[in-house]
Amino acid sequence: MTNQQPFDNVTPAGWFPDPSGGPGSRWWDGQKWTEHVSDPTLSTFAPVGAPRRVAQGTPVYTPFIWLITLLPLVSILVVALWDTDAYMRASLNSASDPFAQFRDPGYLLIQALGFVFYGVSVLLAYFDFKTLSARGFDRPFHWAWTFLGSTVYIIGRTVIVRRRAGGGAMVPIWITIGVFVLSMIVATVKIVDMVSVAMSYVKSY
Repeated sequence: MTNQQPFDNVTPAGWFPDPSGGPGSRWWDGQKWTEHVSDPTLSTFAPVGAPRRVAQGTPVYTPFIWLITLLPLVSILVVALWDTDAYMRASLNSASDPFAQFRDPGYLLIQALGFVFYGVSVLLAYFDFKTLSARGFDRPFHWAWTFLGSTVYIIGRTVIVRRRAGGGAMVPIWITIGVFVLSMIVATVKIVDMVSVAMSYVKSY
C-alpha cells in the first residue's frame, strides 16, 4: 500500500478505490489511508457486518486483564498461610461449640475474599472491555461473561482478540493455567495436612 494522498485534508472520511491498485476499496480517515480494506470479491463468503481486524501493532493487553489473571494469586497466598490445624481442631471439637469452625479467622477471610474478588473481576472485565473497544476492537468479548467466572472471560477474550488482531494475546491463558496448577498444589498440601490432623485426632481416642 502507498501512503500517497490523492485527496486534501478536507476530503471527508469514506471508502475510496484502493490507491495501491487492489480490487477493493480502502478507508480514508480524512487525513490518511488506513489499513481497513473492503474486498468485493469476498462479499459472497463474508457474513454481513463481519468484524474487521484492528490495525497492525494495536496493543492486545490492558492493565485490567493482567489484574483479572493475577488476582487469584492473592487467594492462593491466603490459603497457603491459613492455619488449617486450628481450623481442623475447631471442627473436630464442634460438639461443644458447633459454630466454632465457622468463626475461624482464616475460614472467614477466604470466604470474604471469594465474594470480593468475584465482584472486582467483573468490574475489571468491564474496564477491559471498554478499553479494547476504545482501541478499535470490533465487538470484543463481553464483560458480562465474567459472572460465570473470570476464567470464562479470559478464554473468550483471548479467542476474540486473536481473531481481531491476527494472533497473539495468549499470555493470560498460560498464566491462568499456571495459577490453576499452583492452586492445585497448595490445595493438595492443605488437604493432606487436614487429613493428618484428623487421623491424629482419631488415634487419640
